[in-house]
Amino acid sequence: MFYTPKNALYTRINRRKFLELGGGAASLLGAGSLGVGLNSVIMRTPVQAASSDDAKWKQYSGSKLVFMSENTPPSFAIRDKIKEFYDLTGITVEIMTDDLPVVQQKVGIDLRGGKADYVLNYVQDKPIGAPFADYYVDLSPMFGDATLPQDPEGYKDDVWFENFLTACGRYYSADKVVALPYDAAVALTFYRQDLFEQHGKDFEAEYKYRLEFTKDTTWKNVLDIATFFKKLKESGKDVPYGYAQHQGTFAWTTQLDIQRVMFAHGRWIDFPIDDKIGSKTPGKTNWGDKQSILMLQKFKDLADVSHPDNLANGTLELNSVYQSGNIAMQVQYHEFAASIEDPTKSRASGGKTGYAPCPKGEASWITNGGPAVNGCNCGIGGIGINKNASKDLQRAAYIFAIWSTSKNIQYDVLKGLGGTPTRKSVVALPDVKAARQRPTKMPNALTFDAVYDYGIKDPHFVLGPKIPEANEYHTLIASETQKLLSNSQSAEETAKSLQSQLNNLNRV
Repeated sequence: MFYTPKNALYTRINRRKFLELGGGAASLLGAGSLGVGLNSVIMRTPVQAASSDDAKWKQYSGSKLVFMSENTPPSFAIRDKIKEFYDLTGITVEIMTDDLPVVQQKVGIDLRGGKADYVLNYVQDKPIGAPFADYYVDLSPMFGDATLPQDPEGYKDDVWFENFLTACGRYYSADKVVALPYDAAVALTFYRQDLFEQHGKDFEAEYKYRLEFTKDTTWKNVLDIATFFKKLKESGKDVPYGYAQHQGTFAWTTQLDIQRVMFAHGRWIDFPIDDKIGSKTPGKTNWGDKQSILMLQKFKDLADVSHPDNLANGTLELNSVYQSGNIAMQVQYHEFAASIEDPTKSRASGGKTGYAPCPKGEASWITNGGPAVNGCNCGIGGIGINKNASKDLQRAAYIFAIWSTSKNIQYDVLKGLGGTPTRKSVVALPDVKAARQRPTKMPNALTFDAVYDYGIKDPHFVLGPKIPEANEYHTLIASETQKLLSNSQSAEETAKSLQSQLNNLNRV
């Protein structure tokens, strides 16, 4: 049950009554008065710029907000700490969590339906931010508003990790910020360094170079290593397969999987647009060119030597395959390190796993004249505010948004459930810096060298495409790629099919 203020006039009303009361605007608010959202309650005590910080934090005491979020570690950790927010503000926040596709559907219906059942939304950059950006509040006018509490570090780009604010907060224009970086999932390579040491001599004898993983390890090296382990496995040796991809049913992570390979080779991208800001009119796609056909073939070659359940494994299943010791490498997101280092759940724990940047492009596979880079992508989950909500609900939601993305909360989440900070100041703390080395009580920190110091920086970082039809685009990429991997069509047929369908999708 939602928290109900004792002196609330209304706690939940039907749509008709709501419109009779003035729609989304909470009107006639004065000291002790009440505004109403469909699932929320708003109460306000007016404050001035000269009011105390305590008064600014408590100006909406007695209100209630609903936050719809993905079931990620930060949301669970913040839910556990929600009493601290209530003690600070007097605001009750109902945090509802679900799988990302479900969150996407629920907030999409709410936003496009002109409702504000979920005042606060988890704004995952492409799946939620790209199609719904216009339905979120521009937070910029509230940054520095003297009648609201403010974070002492502020909200400029340089307080977050490189590209994070733009990744989740800016869509189709650099002028607005519609979400603050709430959590992050950045790709890197997990590999079994114990197995690499055990089989290093045999590998070197056959391939004439060391079996190791560094920032200079290429996708061709990954193909060699996967081929090597598969041959050992099929010869009867007690070894895992070498590699597996992100396939399964979640189209977005399949798209991210192939995007890393494509971008590593000549920084190839799908559309000739600003990769970080995106475009509502992306124009003709680059799929179908010579580079895309070659890389699809290499992606297929890698699939052919991967784990036999390759097509069935989505991101979570892939991590389970690695945890259970059935593959020697995976490109995975850094939030999964905590589960890999948990000895009660993982056969890859206890110093067996090494962490490195995503594989680099192979120079001989580049036809477009671009550079070879360590193509690294991510999902940056933001926290945004539903524009359908009343102004006072928006302001109350802002108070929660800045609290949930503050340094102290991100630090607590990292220590507790294994969060993934978005503020630079968190990883500058002495015990977080020390946690980058084993033994560590913050296992996700073992990935920070590969992720925060390298992968998220240009020229390795690829984000987009941010386009309004992002989810339809993800589905097309996954569907056509999986036809290729299951031998239903060639690399060239796949590239040409994507070219045709994506141009139709974008009406060009």
